[in-house]
Order: sequence, then C-alpha cells, then structure tokens
Amino acid sequence: MFYDQLIQNIMSNGNNSATSDSFNSSFNNSSNNSGGTEELISDNSFNEQDELASKCAELENRVKELEDQLKRSVADYQNLLRRSQQEREQTRLYAAEPALTTLIPSLDNFYYALKSFNSESSSQVLLDSLKMIWTGLIASLEQSGFKIIDNAGNIFDPATQEAVTQIVQENVKEGTVLEVFRLGYSLNGKVLKPAQVSVSQNPKK
Repeated sequence: MFYDQLIQNIMSNGNNSATSDSFNSSFNNSSNNSGGTEELISDNSFNEQDELASKCAELENRVKELEDQLKRSVADYQNLLRRSQQEREQTRLYAAEPALTTLIPSLDNFYYALKSFNSESSSQVLLDSLKMIWTGLIASLEQSGFKIIDNAGNIFDPATQEAVTQIVQENVKEGTVLEVFRLGYSLNGKVLKPAQVSVSQNPKK
C-alpha cells in the first residue's frame, strides 16, 4: 500500500509539471502575438495620419481656389456696375444731342443774318430785335449743356476749331483767332461742330 501511494504522488507531480510547461508555452505565445498586434496598430495609425494630412491640404487648396474665384467675381461685378453707371451718365449728358444737332443749321442761318445787318443799311430796331432773340435762344439751349464755340481773340484750339485760313499779322501773337467765320457748338464738353476761323501768322523774317 505504501508503494501505491508513492507512485500516485510521482504521477501527480508529473502532471503538474506538464501543466506548468503548457501554461508557460501559452504565455510566451500570447506575448509574441501581443507584440505583433501593437506593431500593426502603430502602422495603421501612421497611415491614417498621412491620409488626414493629405485631405487637409486638399481642402486648403480648394478654399484658396474658391477665395480667388470670389475675389474675381466681386471685381467683375464692380467693373460692371462702374461701366453701367458711366453709360447711364453718358446717356443723360447727351440725350438731347439729336434734337440740338437738328437746330444747328437754323442757328447758323440766324448767325449769318445777324452778321449781314448793320446800323446803316437796316433798321436798328429790327437789328436789336434779332439780337435779343438770338441771345434768348442761346441762353435757353445753354441750360441743356449746349454752348457756342466763339474764341475770337484767343489762341487757336485745334480741339474745338478748324483753321480755314491764315493771315499775316505783325502786331498779333501767332496763332491768335482773328475772325470766326462759322460758330462751333458743343454739348457738355463734346464738340458737335468745330468753329471755322482765321488764324494769325507772323511775317517771315
């Protein structure tokens, strides 16, 4: 009986040793597997960060593009408003141009008639009446921005006058308007018809 109990103890110790070896082996395997998992998680984390950084850069570039497009659109709109305002102003200033242009021949004839009168050959009363009508007509037209170009005695202006002849004058500054043959007309600074004038010229030495 003593020998039977001894054999059981030996077998029991052998089983415990196998169990211990099995546990140690499982623990070592688990430790090795845990290290591989940590490496995999670390690699995935870096990949996600790179992808996130790439998307952020794309979004920043897109925002810059949209900002540039918005700035260009605003600038285009402001230019459009400015051009529209200028066009409206031009239309307002020169709306009366067609009607006033049709009056120019009548004004010319009126002016020629006034020049043909003189106190010796015509009635002074009629002459004064014509002058009064002429003055009133011009004053009414000037309210619309219409003006007469008559710079007799001033320096010739090629922008508003047309020199049809040059006359040699010794005691007059060269380029002075001596006589206005035909009046010029302008509307708000825009020349409708240049004045025809004679201009002084110094004698050649």
